[in-house]
Amino acid sequence: MNRRTLLGAALAGWASGTARADEPYGTVTQGVETWSESLMLIYFDRDVRNGISVRVSRYPDLNATWIWCHVLFEGQIYAYTERRVSCSAQRNLPELIRGDYSAPSAGVAFLRKGSALNLAAIELSATVQARQSSEGRDGPGETPISIEAAFIRPRLKDNLPSGRSEWTGWADIALNVDGKRIQLSGAAKAHEQVQTAPRFDAPFTYAMLWNDETSFIATAAARRRSGDFEADGISTAVTDFRPTAPGRERLFDLRLENGRVLTGRASRVAAYDVPIFGRMWNGAIVRAVIEGRSMLGMLNDWRPEDNTFL
Repeated sequence: MNRRTLLGAALAGWASGTARADEPYGTVTQGVETWSESLMLIYFDRDVRNGISVRVSRYPDLNATWIWCHVLFEGQIYAYTERRVSCSAQRNLPELIRGDYSAPSAGVAFLRKGSALNLAAIELSATVQARQSSEGRDGPGETPISIEAAFIRPRLKDNLPSGRSEWTGWADIALNVDGKRIQLSGAAKAHEQVQTAPRFDAPFTYAMLWNDETSFIATAAARRRSGDFEADGISTAVTDFRPTAPGRERLFDLRLENGRVLTGRASRVAAYDVPIFGRMWNGAIVRAVIEGRSMLGMLNDWRPEDNTFL
């Protein structure tokens, strides 16, 4: 993948989508109902020492873009998050054959190729200044990071709520951290979410775990416990997901729609926070085991102190 080609295409798309480059960035108010959309790509190597987690959330009607870029490099966390970014006015409807989540002013080109139901690839090109820190704080840091990534061979997950698309697939990534370059390849995860309801309006815990043959995604919230467990080519709905409270070691149960109950354990490798509405979203990169299947991924919490459902 050629970064100049991807970034140039993203800039052209931005210009044709009623860009607001000369306007101040907008802000998102907690509890507001507005169209919102997000695209995320996640990969970690088998040793869980290197990888990326990049999420761009767009609020086209509010002229606001949020960027979460986290890199795990040689066991260290590097973070760049920013909410002071403008947003073009177009909406990335899931049925469109192209979704553009780019933020050129922040050095990020992020494209969905193909519709959500028939995804061809996700391509990412980013150049940011990050902090070697897990602290939740917006703004640039002192460490230059560049990411060139392609997510291919996607498999769409079943048993998802309306507006949500999740895939497992394969990622090829060129990662450069402060002049040190590594090439990464392997099983990866991506998802896209569109909605008009307010985001982050209630506590939740979200799990995304995978290996080459297995994937598990689930949400535990006060009014919703759902997800999907795919193993050996068979996908089964998760009807209940019950994790214990956040900690370095965390247990969880998941009940499948066929009545089977599986148990799992997650061990935190690294953690980071992201500021949202004056509070912190808690991200945890984990190794996990579900019924003897070794997996890796993330187990994340929003407002865990209010998670009375845990």
